[in-house]
Amino acid sequence: MTDERSPPSALRGRLADVFVPALVSGSVDALSRRLGNRATIDDPLYGRASSLASIAPLLARVATYFADGKATYEHVCSTTGVDRDASEGRLAMTIGGETRLLPIAIVAERRRLREIELRVYYNVVAAEGRKPRSPLLAACAETPLASLIETVVESLRHGALERALAGFEEAARIVDPAGRIHVNADGTLGAYLSELGDLDLKVAGAADDGRTACVEGTIVRRGKGPGPALFAFQRGDSGLVRELRIYWE
Repeated sequence: MTDERSPPSALRGRLADVFVPALVSGSVDALSRRLGNRATIDDPLYGRASSLASIAPLLARVATYFADGKATYEHVCSTTGVDRDASEGRLAMTIGGETRLLPIAIVAERRRLREIELRVYYNVVAAEGRKPRSPLLAACAETPLASLIETVVESLRHGALERALAGFEEAARIVDPAGRIHVNADGTLGAYLSELGDLDLKVAGAADDGRTACVEGTIVRRGKGPGPALFAFQRGDSGLVRELRIYWE
């Protein structure tokens, strides 16, 4: 089954999964047809678009940005939830003359009346004049999270570092928004969480398939204003967190 909601296009598969590959390959027309007239795009570089007249130009700008950077894409993980799907990967591209490996994630949220909103997460320097993205609305009702994930999230909210670390495997690691890796075994994972300080995270929704829990919401961190963020908790065989991938601007 796929979540197709628009006129036929050559793109098959879940929208969250095909979005970045289509842009990297320059398949803008096919992606525009797939999105149809009930989609909204929220991109960290080029802002929001919610009509056919504005979506196509936005997609073209992103595709050009990827082409100029000679971007390639590697898929990492897909997570399917009740009202949203998440797809994670890595972009290899040239930015400012330097080759970078950027974590990137797409959340496709299904809404009423067959509307869908796609939010793109990757850590880039925003275009000149680009305003910070608007915070996500907190869920009207409390979003249920699995006990382990809820414990880690609550611990991070209150800066309870030891309690948060208890939810991670000994060999766990964090991949931060810039793609840097922080490992539990050598203490760099704990140091990274400690540097973040208390995180005010207001959960807007989640997708959890039992292996990976993608928690999306608005975050306020030290020295920064509120903005959207995505936390992908990948569980290990022990049931504890084996890897946490974080996405924000």
